[in-house]
Amino acid sequence: MLRRRAVDNTVEEKILTGLIVSDKFCRDIIPIIKKDYFLIPHAQKISHWCSEYFNQYKKAPMGHIKDIFLAEKQQLQLEDANLIEAFLTKISNQFENEEPFNEEYLRDKTLNYFKKRSMKITIDMAQALVELDRTEEAEAEIRKFKTISKDVFSGVNPITEVEVKKYVQNIKDKSSVLFRFPGAIGNMIGDFERDTLLGILSPAKRGKSFWILEIGIQAFFERLKVAVFSLEMNLTQLERRMYKRLTALGDESREFIYPTFDCMKNQTGTCRKRERTNDIRLYIEGTPKPEFAPKMQYQPCTICRGTRDFSATTWSTMIKREKVRDRDLIKHIRGLEDMYNDNFRLITYPSFSANISKIKWDLADMEENQNFIPDVICIDYADILAPEDKRQIGRERLDETWKMLKNLADTKHCLVVTASQSNRGSFKKQNVTQTDIAEDIRKIAHVDSMVALSQTPDEKREGIIRLGLIAERDGEFDEYKTCMVLQQLDLGQVFLDSELMPMKKKIEENA
Repeated sequence: MLRRRAVDNTVEEKILTGLIVSDKFCRDIIPIIKKDYFLIPHAQKISHWCSEYFNQYKKAPMGHIKDIFLAEKQQLQLEDANLIEAFLTKISNQFENEEPFNEEYLRDKTLNYFKKRSMKITIDMAQALVELDRTEEAEAEIRKFKTISKDVFSGVNPITEVEVKKYVQNIKDKSSVLFRFPGAIGNMIGDFERDTLLGILSPAKRGKSFWILEIGIQAFFERLKVAVFSLEMNLTQLERRMYKRLTALGDESREFIYPTFDCMKNQTGTCRKRERTNDIRLYIEGTPKPEFAPKMQYQPCTICRGTRDFSATTWSTMIKREKVRDRDLIKHIRGLEDMYNDNFRLITYPSFSANISKIKWDLADMEENQNFIPDVICIDYADILAPEDKRQIGRERLDETWKMLKNLADTKHCLVVTASQSNRGSFKKQNVTQTDIAEDIRKIAHVDSMVALSQTPDEKREGIIRLGLIAERDGEFDEYKTCMVLQQLDLGQVFLDSELMPMKKKIEENA
């Protein structure tokens, strides 16, 4: 079990950081702050400044905290002034760059910390009064704690103007929204949010691990903190895949085939628009489309993309990529490090060697020793996690694992992404659906969203995969609505571009 310090300065500094950078955190916490809750003297001063600023302007001070400090500096003891200046310098990136902040998780930690501090203050005061034989006053102190506890730590009453205003403001701020994919795939899946368990379902070797990592990388590019836990690959394999994705460089210098979108009317020569960028017909409508060859003169056309005139299909093109060299890789990663800070963690385990309890332990260790609290947790993948209870087997083991994954999303107030392998029948199907979930259908009950990966052999050769939303807790979805995504997996490029597929009637798909 992790050992905690008696006086945990890091908790108080995290609370101060929240008060400085987050409007929502201020709304939730400032009404319940008491000076005595803080043990660090300069924490009492900074929290007071944040409270005054928020009560006047209805927002967190952000960079203005430096102005407040300069105005108050002359009234401070030298030691306090130095400590405050050092603290503000340490967190300056967060309020200058307005980095995303896990407000809900910090709120839970803050309430728990305030509760312990309130209890400790009450116990010390009651004990002192008892020793002075002032038992009635000691009882009064204990009753006072119960009153504070009820006001601060109980559930909310939603039928109040105060709570409605907080709700409206949170919706307006989109405080739970983390990010979304660009383009058509983002429109289909929607926003990735906190407190969410996202599952990815597909047959074997369709790219589950690629997509789990891709979601983590997309979150990283949004300046979110990301932790990727893998039981599928070792660290060297995982880093190799990640560096390919980040650089688009290969193991050798050569030309690679890249899929690209095209219009079917362009391919069949039925387009009559003067703006058309190609004057060659690829094939006659009703006959098979020829395979791509590098020396073909035909050119794809997307001049009408985004309009009803565009009939989405794909073609290919050749692009020269250089071999990855050590110095180029180091230079590229150094640039990312400077731009996106210390926001990514990779943790690997052998298959079936770690469960959610172990992952929680490692997350607590990262928080304790590195001050790293992830916004997004990617786990590759759920089916090969160790059981939470070794006595459980089969479906009960899997059900408990998926329950704990949802618990992880809720307690950490983050997005949790994982995957599951579909059953044998899905290998030859056009579209993977809910009926293809292997072993235990209750997985659907625990996820907030589930995305299916579908791919025919022809699509795999052409660098195409289709994503469909097959479960959504809060919105409508159609299992047969898919989004076509272009890929170049030899270079780690999981998501190049996307287009929604035209809706087709549901058909029976027999293996």
